[in-house]
Amino acid sequence: MRLELRDVRHVYGRGTPFEVEALRNVSLAVEPGEVLGIVGGTGSGKSTLVQHMNLLLVPTSGTVVVDGVDAATLKKSELRRGVGLVFQFPEAALFAPTVEEDVAFAPRRMGLAETEVSERVQGSLEMLGAGHLAGRSPFALSGGEKRRVAIAGVLAMASEILILDEPTAGLDPATRQDLLSLVRGLRDAGISVVLVSHDLDEVAEAADRVCVMERGEVRAIGTPAEVFYADLANAPATVRVGAALKVAYSNVGTPVRYGETLAALRAMLED
Repeated sequence: MRLELRDVRHVYGRGTPFEVEALRNVSLAVEPGEVLGIVGGTGSGKSTLVQHMNLLLVPTSGTVVVDGVDAATLKKSELRRGVGLVFQFPEAALFAPTVEEDVAFAPRRMGLAETEVSERVQGSLEMLGAGHLAGRSPFALSGGEKRRVAIAGVLAMASEILILDEPTAGLDPATRQDLLSLVRGLRDAGISVVLVSHDLDEVAEAADRVCVMERGEVRAIGTPAEVFYADLANAPATVRVGAALKVAYSNVGTPVRYGETLAALRAMLED
C-alpha cells in the first residue's frame, strides 16, 4: 500500500477566535515496505499529521490518497484497517481478561470467522514475539509486553501501514531497543511503519527516510544521512560524531546508525 498526502492543510477551531493552523500544505508519501520517521518539536504538527493518514482528522484542504484513490471515497472502517494508528501509551486501552481476547477484539468486530480471528491473533502475537503471552492477563505484563500486545491488536486487523506515535515513551533503554528491533522486523515482513518520535537517535537507528516537521510544515525530507548531515545542530549524536570525523578523515562517509559510526571510528583507529 502506498499512501500520499497532497497539499494537506488543517485548521483547528476554524472561524472561531481560537483558530490555529496546525498543518500548512503538507505533501509527503509513505512508500511500501519502508520505515518513515517523523520528527519535530512539540507543536510542530507531528501528531496532527499522522491522524490525517487514516482520516481520523479530515483535511481542511488537500487530499489523502491511498494506492491512487482519494481516501475520502473509501469506507472509514476499510481505510483504518489498512492504516493502523497506535497512539502513545496504547496499553492504557487494554481491557480483556486475557491477551488473546484483547487482540481478538477488533477482528471479531470485523465479523470474521473464528478460525480467521484465531489465525490473526496468533500471527500478530508471534510477529511481535509475544505468542507466549496469549493466555496471560494483560494487566500482569511488563510495560514492554503491554506495548507489544497493544500493537498486536492493531496488526490483527491486517494493517499494511502501521503508525506508531512515540512508541518507546516511558520504556527502559533495553525495552526501547527491543521495540526498535521490532519496527525493523515489521518492515522486513512487508509492513510500512510510520515512526513518530522526538528522539533523533532512535529515528536514526530505525528509519529509511526522515521527515522533519516545523510549525506545521515539512522542513526537510529524505534519507537520514541527507536530512541529519544538512542540519548538524538538530542531528543525533552518531551523526555529530561522524561529521567531526569527516573533518580529519574525508573517506569516513556519512554514518548515521550507531553500528556505522562505531565502524567508522574503528577504521580511523586502524589507519
